[in-house]
Amino acid sequence: MSITRFANNDTIKQNNRLLILKEIRQNGPVTKIELANKFDLTFSGVGNIISILMEADLIKEVGYGESSGGRPPILYNMNWDSIYVIALVIGVEKISASLVNLKGEASDEVTAIVNSDLIIEKIYNLIDQLLDRTTIDTKKISGIGVSAPGPIDTTDGKVLTPPNLKAMSNIDIQDLLEDRYELPTALERDANAFALAEQWFGRVEPEEDILYIYNDQGLGGGLIINSRIHRGLGNGAGEIGHMIIDIDGPKCNCGNFGCLEALSSGIAIQRRVKEEIRRGFVTSLADPYIHEGIEPTINKIVEEAREGDKLALQVLHEAERYLGLGIANAINLFSPNQIIFGGEVTKLYPEMIIGVEKLAKQHAFSPHANQITFSKSAFIHESNSIGAAAVIQQKLFDLPLDTII
Repeated sequence: MSITRFANNDTIKQNNRLLILKEIRQNGPVTKIELANKFDLTFSGVGNIISILMEADLIKEVGYGESSGGRPPILYNMNWDSIYVIALVIGVEKISASLVNLKGEASDEVTAIVNSDLIIEKIYNLIDQLLDRTTIDTKKISGIGVSAPGPIDTTDGKVLTPPNLKAMSNIDIQDLLEDRYELPTALERDANAFALAEQWFGRVEPEEDILYIYNDQGLGGGLIINSRIHRGLGNGAGEIGHMIIDIDGPKCNCGNFGCLEALSSGIAIQRRVKEEIRRGFVTSLADPYIHEGIEPTINKIVEEAREGDKLALQVLHEAERYLGLGIANAINLFSPNQIIFGGEVTKLYPEMIIGVEKLAKQHAFSPHANQITFSKSAFIHESNSIGAAAVIQQKLFDLPLDTII
């Protein structure tokens, strides 16, 4: 792969450094001659870039490769702890902040419950607490990645009108954080961020297109096409949760009726259980809700389903059926290589993936549907923070001038 000769000299040098850094990150450890051959660069040119990256502490020597006659070549790999980013996750029920290194390893997580309109103040307090508590050198912190429920405006870094988190409506979160902490900041819709994490840190190959299904309190989707988030016009692509499955179905928080989110999400599952209890369905979930006012949680519903509770099983199977049909529609439109599932519902009830896969492949039109891989997220326990980290790390690697090199 040769570098274009039409850019100015500084741009060419910058692009070459970026290519080498990305290659070491993805395929290290590597030698100088391997890099020179792959990118059609001179050995001395690669040597100069390696020196710059070593001086910036981004890469390090990790041993020697095989000799083809003469001195064995030095192997270079990432210095994974040279850079950390703040991963800020804004959820419907809680917000969290942690520090994540270049390998996707999170540390020092702090959390707060979302129970008021003062979310920005909570976010500031949370990040301040994280920075005060950490033993990591704060000079290594190079940016802030934010994942939040959609819709969002990635151009202006603004959360728009999330139906399940109205307190975050029309907040310029990117500008606010950049002004306060003087760090590059990137905002991404939660499902897109999690999809990016699967590609950036997970098991997705560069040539694979993926659909990420985030099934939590709400339900969203993220698309990766040609190694990039596919946004569509106005960042509207991937909103599988608002695909209408049943026009006569329950009202969604977005205002429409019969959206997939209103039929298969955590909120939908809890709502259906409460509806059936009020109708008199005999279930072990009834007494705590009727007599003590204790809401049936997803955790409790799944627990009772595994004990054979008929209502819990029925509602989970309903949600599974609707999700399978929704994904069949998505396959007909997109036909990805992989469909990856994350979020609290997936974490607590991974068995749903099996039923969803069977239904989706049964109803998809494409004869290639059976080749699509269905799997649980590689980061089922920490995908939120890893997703937010992936968003800012991609920005730093794409635009490293005055950021990391």
